[in-house]
Amino acid sequence: MKHRHLDIQTDQWGIAVIESIWERGTDEDIRTLLRECMNDPFGPAANAVRRAVPHSKVYGYPLMFRYFLERLEQTR
Repeated sequence: MKHRHLDIQTDQWGIAVIESIWERGTDEDIRTLLRECMNDPFGPAANAVRRAVPHSKVYGYPLMFRYFLERLEQTR
């Protein structure tokens, strides 16, 4: 994934990466992030999402990801 000034590796997740995916990501970028969170709901990608949600100004994705992670936490 390549966004703005970020060269995103799937093993390196931070708030800037999550924001970039939500703002400018392709459908495949979103699916990749969803898969990472589903595979490890307490891993680096999911934790970066949790940190990004409260500060994000992006419409839709932050709330969806918050509910998605909450559901994953309940089922694991």
